[in-house]
Amino acid sequence: MAFSPFRKIIILFTFFIWILFDSSAFAEVETLFSPGRSIKEHLLKEVESTASTLELAVHDISSFDFAQVLLHAKQRGVKVRIIADSKQVQMKSSKITYLINQGIPVKVLGGKEKGLMNHRFAILDGQRVITGSYNWAETSQRGNYDSLLILKESGVVASYQREFDRLWREKRIIK
Repeated sequence: MAFSPFRKIIILFTFFIWILFDSSAFAEVETLFSPGRSIKEHLLKEVESTASTLELAVHDISSFDFAQVLLHAKQRGVKVRIIADSKQVQMKSSKITYLINQGIPVKVLGGKEKGLMNHRFAILDGQRVITGSYNWAETSQRGNYDSLLILKESGVVASYQREFDRLWREKRIIK
């Protein structure tokens, strides 16, 4: 079926308007890879710049620097919530118990439930998501090949927020 030149122009114009106004066409994405670039330093700065909420779903936090920056965020008035793996929380290297003792709410996955809590994402101020293979662990800075994505697209952020909220409602809190 052949289109008239006028119809072709209308179709192309409609396509370009769709591209122009589609929010995902303007999604801001930042990528980081290690070794080579300090993902840890970048993550610390992202958490330090958080103003209202920080929701974290991670396997574990074993880095004292990450524990400190999360505690400082709480002290600045940021609402911090963490979901972690129940077995990792019991490890000597875990900083989760320290954060609980500092008043940060933590829930866990695993244990009697099936599978590990193996997510690695953070939602900052409800406006950006940080995700990737990078662990919030001291060992991740020792030459691991990891990636990190920082996404600022509202649909992506909403999707991660729904997942975090679902997990938060379903899992148990550690006191």
